[in-house]
Amino acid sequence: MSSLKSVLSLVFLYLCGASLSHAEFVVEEPVEDLWRISYVTDTSIHTSVNGQITHGDELHVRLIKGNCEIGNLFTFVYTHSNHPDIEQLKGEFIKTSFMGNDMIVKVLYVSPFLMGHRATIDLGWASVEQLKGILGSENPIRIKFINSAEHKITEYFDIVENWWSSEGLSDSVNRAVDMCNTLEE
Repeated sequence: MSSLKSVLSLVFLYLCGASLSHAEFVVEEPVEDLWRISYVTDTSIHTSVNGQITHGDELHVRLIKGNCEIGNLFTFVYTHSNHPDIEQLKGEFIKTSFMGNDMIVKVLYVSPFLMGHRATIDLGWASVEQLKGILGSENPIRIKFINSAEHKITEYFDIVENWWSSEGLSDSVNRAVDMCNTLEE
């Protein structure tokens, strides 16, 4: 029986050791309007910053294991509008003004959330150097969702704009890249 306990203890320590091998990957404490490491999995690292209009609608740069030099930029839109067809926005392309430029973005998901709905908006993929350069060129980083012939977005989203600080962006993305690269080991 004691040998079984020893084996189980060794298995437990091994499993803990394996799960603790990424112990340095601690999600950083939120600081208002400052980019931070916000989400860590076995396959991805996220760095993000809170929204300044809708606080919880963070702007994220997601790095994926095996391709850490390319980042996925995305955000969320929380809305109370409760449009009866809001979930049909999933997979649709909508018009925005992002950092003063017209841009078409994709609605990845729409699901019930709290007292309304939350849409996940994919702003695209780019190299981390491009993301740092583009996003770091303005403070704040701004987005506005725009009505189009296909989608009268003001019927779906009750708040059609948000902005985010670029403070700490470059350092946070660099830390995320370093962490992502260790996921490959």
